Amino acid sequence: MRITAPAEAAGIPIDSINLADNDLYTKRDAHLAWKTLRAECPVFWQARAGGEGFWAVTRRADVCRVLGEHETFTSEGGTAISMLDAPDPAAGIMMQATDPPRHQQFREQLGKPFSPRAVRSYAEQVRAFVRDAIRPACDGEVWDAAASFSRLPMTVGAMLMGLPDADVDSLVRLAYASLAPDDPRYRITDSAGPVAVSAHFKIIDYFTRCIEDRKRNLADDLISYLITAEIGGRRMTDEELMSNCLSLLLGAVVTTSHAISATLLGLTEQYGGEGRWPDVMPMQTAVEEALRWSSPVNHFMRRARHDTEISDQKIAAGDPVTAWIASANRDESTFDRPYELDFSRAPNRHVAFGSGPHLCIGSHLARLMLQHSFDELVASIESFELADAPVHLVSTEIAGVVSLPLRIKLRSRLIPAAS
Repeated sequence: MRITAPAEAAGIPIDSINLADNDLYTKRDAHLAWKTLRAECPVFWQARAGGEGFWAVTRRADVCRVLGEHETFTSEGGTAISMLDAPDPAAGIMMQATDPPRHQQFREQLGKPFSPRAVRSYAEQVRAFVRDAIRPACDGEVWDAAASFSRLPMTVGAMLMGLPDADVDSLVRLAYASLAPDDPRYRITDSAGPVAVSAHFKIIDYFTRCIEDRKRNLADDLISYLITAEIGGRRMTDEELMSNCLSLLLGAVVTTSHAISATLLGLTEQYGGEGRWPDVMPMQTAVEEALRWSSPVNHFMRRARHDTEISDQKIAAGDPVTAWIASANRDESTFDRPYELDFSRAPNRHVAFGSGPHLCIGSHLARLMLQHSFDELVASIESFELADAPVHLVSTEIAGVVSLPLRIKLRSRLIPAAS
């Protein structure tokens, strides 16, 4: 998704905004649309031609309320606008598509491999994967940072699940086909039906075989852990296992690589075309600002359990309500200079990982990957500039950069001596 900095007085006609249109995020100006909505219509009804419309909340306080009040807004009626018009088959069986108390039962078990203590034990392997991602930057003057980092989160996910590295590239393609089915780069050529559905079935078929193998040969990996874990006093069914493996796989592609690419692109724009690292870059606050700046997940969706109101707007029972994360992370009432990338920003009350009971289970792992990535980038690369136009992911759900060709200048100690 294009990240822009609208002028203070800028706005667009409300009736020209279509949050369901892919072009808003790749060709037009989503940040200008959200800025207009926050100021003029913070609870906005988005009609859809030939489909169910939805409410959109764009201010941080309303976003946190929709995501946090599970008694009023359920996760079991679809969690993204791509899931409108049909029941969610994962409702009640996938952690992401359940409400407390069932959600908490899932979270207590599925969260253990992603706890801060567990994540620290992965640090050495994660740093090795990061160095592999950066290595191509040393091979020539132009480096596609987005392409290099696109593999990183799935590589880490495969390591945790005990999946072969040879499967990573195909899993990345299937994950993006599922999350961004309108992007021509990820279309499935042998699919007779909807791309996202075909991708889902291919991933589920893959995990069906993995689960069958693990049941015969339990190992020290995440899939084996899920097979033996008890949720609410019983082990998960095969359907629950497959659904939650799918959810963890899709979650692996969302945050880290796009936060890195968006931050590199933001630095090139902020410094007049030549990206460089600030003289002072506290790593902890830099990671949090990269998450706020990039907001890799555009929105989450919930449905109203009963008639309610948001900021004086009546919401009917059953209505879909979308919480726009990227807008909340630019909310002027919360963030000073919201359109400035500031690595020293503190406090930083971003909601890049969501809010409430569904706060992203992989947030500690994502932060670890980002910290190691920025450590290695700062140590290796002195400056960079765009070598060609970036290419953005075609999606209403994920704010991705799929190609970011950079002309780079390495630190002098990394430049091979002339022969």
